[in-house]
Amino acid sequence: MSTLSFRPLRPEEDAPLVHGWATQPRGRFWGMADKSVEEVRDIYAFVDSLEAHWAWIAEQDGRPVALVQTYEPEHDPVAEVYAVQPGDVGAHVFVAPGEDALAVACGIFTWLFGDPSVQRLVGEPDAANRAILHRLEQTGFELGERVPIGDKDAQLVYLTRERFGALIG
Repeated sequence: MSTLSFRPLRPEEDAPLVHGWATQPRGRFWGMADKSVEEVRDIYAFVDSLEAHWAWIAEQDGRPVALVQTYEPEHDPVAEVYAVQPGDVGAHVFVAPGEDALAVACGIFTWLFGDPSVQRLVGEPDAANRAILHRLEQTGFELGERVPIGDKDAQLVYLTRERFGALIG
């Protein structure tokens, strides 16, 4: 896979794209299955207004291949269920249908660890999403505790810079 590029998600422009991805059956855990394009736009306009949360579109050769949301865990409800460490960055990743999920995810993680201040990636996917938990383990994430976050039964997952570096050589 060629190198991925990243740009901020543009709510007005990207809402139809994200809606198309997130409303497919495989997107049910993203929580937008019943949302309209306008509601998706409004959700990402809200995310865009936050100071510690960001949404990105990952592209390969100018073609969108993933949605990436990053956040500072200390400014998120996840901070109530685990001990945030310096260098932690939260991430949610939605790989576009038809893409090589492992290759895209590795490209995203390489980009995130390109910031030397990032020491560990933290996520909290739905514990019922066995497919994504398996995929995360394939990319080096270690499973943490199962915890309630809002109305979700979440599975904490962690990937340290050292572990990722060892896996990709």
